[in-house]
Amino acid sequence: MKLDIIKSKGLDIEWRITVPSRDLSPKFEEEYSNLSKNVKLPGFRPGKVPLKIVKQKYAQNVTQKILDEVINFSLRKTASEKKIQPSIQPKVKVEKYEEGGDLIFSAVFQIMPEVPDIDLKKIEVEKSELLIDEKDTDKTLQELAKNHERFEPLKKKRKSKKGDLILFDFEGKINNKEFKGSRGNDETVVLGSKKYIPGYEEQMENLEIGQESELNVVFPDDYREKSLAKKKAIFKIKIKDIQERVKDVAVDDKLAKELGEQTLVILKEKVKEKMINDFNKFSVLKMRRELTDIILNKLKFDVPSGMIADEKVFLNNQNNNQEKKLSNDEIEKMSKRRVKLGLILNSIGKKNNIEINDKDLTKAVVNEAQKYPGDEKKVVDFYKQNPKMMENLRGIAFEEKVMDFLINSVSKKIKKSTFDELFKSDKLKSEKELVKKKTKEK
Repeated sequence: MKLDIIKSKGLDIEWRITVPSRDLSPKFEEEYSNLSKNVKLPGFRPGKVPLKIVKQKYAQNVTQKILDEVINFSLRKTASEKKIQPSIQPKVKVEKYEEGGDLIFSAVFQIMPEVPDIDLKKIEVEKSELLIDEKDTDKTLQELAKNHERFEPLKKKRKSKKGDLILFDFEGKINNKEFKGSRGNDETVVLGSKKYIPGYEEQMENLEIGQESELNVVFPDDYREKSLAKKKAIFKIKIKDIQERVKDVAVDDKLAKELGEQTLVILKEKVKEKMINDFNKFSVLKMRRELTDIILNKLKFDVPSGMIADEKVFLNNQNNNQEKKLSNDEIEKMSKRRVKLGLILNSIGKKNNIEINDKDLTKAVVNEAQKYPGDEKKVVDFYKQNPKMMENLRGIAFEEKVMDFLINSVSKKIKKSTFDELFKSDKLKSEKELVKKKTKEK
């Protein structure tokens, strides 16, 4: 095998490799020999097909297979000898090949950059610790009481309205025929909760206790029971009871019990515990982002443009499915940052012998499954049945483990702060906006 280095500048590499016919011929002979022993063709007994006929019929497939194998082997061998690692799949072009002759091909690619070392002990990040204020705890309890749904019998007889708790029986039919789940007794629904299909709850408004009514609805296109999707249905219902929501729920033991705790004291402790856990989660997130920015600014090296281009394609595909679109400049900036950070984390992980074990991978699958309440088993099964997706998750788990290593390795400056003070950090800007949005929706 002969190597001609056409280009070697920075990360950009171009090779021309010549593989002599003497290295190719034995591979072709072996492949044709194996085929002639196993191929079945009309008019010939198995294993008795003449080699000439086998070559005529399978020459194109065999040539493609052998050339692919030789090219891949040659590139891996040469890269190993040169102690370099391609950052993306090389672009290969066969420049010359004729049966019985030499193979000449070119390969254009970029290599993985050398990531400089960094002294983690010299880096300091701010670690926020919660300064618990009784006012914050009381405020949270008041919010719980404000959002808590408690209902009581109507003080004065009236018709149902949005926000009421309705007790009812129903019987549904499609084309005058019952279907699976078409009957129900002592069902409950809070009008406006969107528990039922569109139009169902709206038609339950303005009815009295004991009143019967017919609801005309259409099952949505994406209804979970596919056989019912887009079907028109008529439901006969009977209102058995109407209760109205208690406007001012007191913060007391009754509230605690309705929320699953024995006493208000225990509920308060649970609230504090959750506040601390939530605070610590955001505190760590802030530290990670601060540390990431420091490392990205400190380490200077060339980033493969091919990897950035691939990341841009990935982000653009994601962007097409998002309600809030990113601009081209934002995608460009994000692509460069993500690729550079990935290279840094990969380098630090390798230099510190960080590896992913079965326990880490199981934890990653569980974390992913918890994002889909009620469908956890489906998510776990999905990853078990898709090795490629599991490998992607392994990469995510690796980066998470490296980030944990980094956080544990740098110095920390402790700062006591409240939730409001923590969210003043620009590192939590997106989370602050999300909290505002959720509060507004409530």
